[in-house]
Amino acid sequence: MAPTPFEHGLALAWADGALSRNGAVMLEKLQSKLELSDSQRAVQEEAWLALLSVNERRSFGDGDTILNEWLTALNDTTSLDDTVRSMGRATLDLGLSKSTWNEAMAFAGGLGLSIPLAEGVWMEEAAEELTEWPPALDPLAVILGLVISVGSIQAEEKMEYGEGAKIVNITHPEATTSTLSWMPDLLPLAGDGCSWGWKDGSELSSEIPQGGLVFNNSVLLAWIRRFISMRISRGDPGLDGLPEGVALMPSSSSLKSDDSGMIISMIVDLGESGLVKPWAKVSVDGVPEIIPAPDGLAENWIRIHDALAKLLINALETLPRQILLAGGLQTEFTPLNQENGWLIYDLVE
Repeated sequence: MAPTPFEHGLALAWADGALSRNGAVMLEKLQSKLELSDSQRAVQEEAWLALLSVNERRSFGDGDTILNEWLTALNDTTSLDDTVRSMGRATLDLGLSKSTWNEAMAFAGGLGLSIPLAEGVWMEEAAEELTEWPPALDPLAVILGLVISVGSIQAEEKMEYGEGAKIVNITHPEATTSTLSWMPDLLPLAGDGCSWGWKDGSELSSEIPQGGLVFNNSVLLAWIRRFISMRISRGDPGLDGLPEGVALMPSSSSLKSDDSGMIISMIVDLGESGLVKPWAKVSVDGVPEIIPAPDGLAENWIRIHDALAKLLINALETLPRQILLAGGLQTEFTPLNQENGWLIYDLVE
């Protein structure tokens, strides 16, 4: 279930591992803005904090900064109305499931934006085409499946087909291929079924396995690189929670899999300290979970580790939904399995 706006604010306030006095004051402001009663806030706060592990206090300040930026952005309600209306319209082009609709309306409602979201969905001709959205609406974009800044979502006059091996495949009688605006190098494959392949026609050494939804690790890696690049290009931090002054190099990202999980690594520029390539590991046996950083790491290294791990989990949770929506399906999927560099999800009718 997607977080409420107040739970999102809690996550920002505690982003550096502890809550400062300024963070507490800003949470009070957020409560007032969302018009939450003390009892409503208590229910959400107690449930969220019960899941938070605060074994070690890190630093103060970073969480305050992120939360303050989010609160400031939320003050421009007029432009947010128009953008949310466009987001609702754009979601129709990708497909909208009942569960996604309910989660999006709940989150937008907490911000007082449920009406423009509904208007964008039900009266799409009155909404402008979506070209971008402010960072304040990133949580809603994730819920709606608009994770990557789509630039412009337009129907293709003529679909371009690719050649070569299947890199993504959906096995479902109602699935249909479409052009992926958020992954332009992945083209639909002609013929029966619902599948995509790389634009350059490159093939892989292992054959695609059977499953309701199957895609190669290379697709996940391309999604991660594009996601970070698009955030950086629009002036946002590449990842939330990184120490100040850290610059990411998304093209250096790599993924490796083993029996116990998946490892993501990426070169980061630490400024005067030079280039390093940290990594993080996520368990993919069922529901993805962060494997804690090794003992003895410095504070900043832990933050980089956790930011990379959260990025990978976000990709594992949102990419399959994006693909299914592109295939015209409004169906859920089971926790993933991995096999020889392939990610496999069973579809739930």
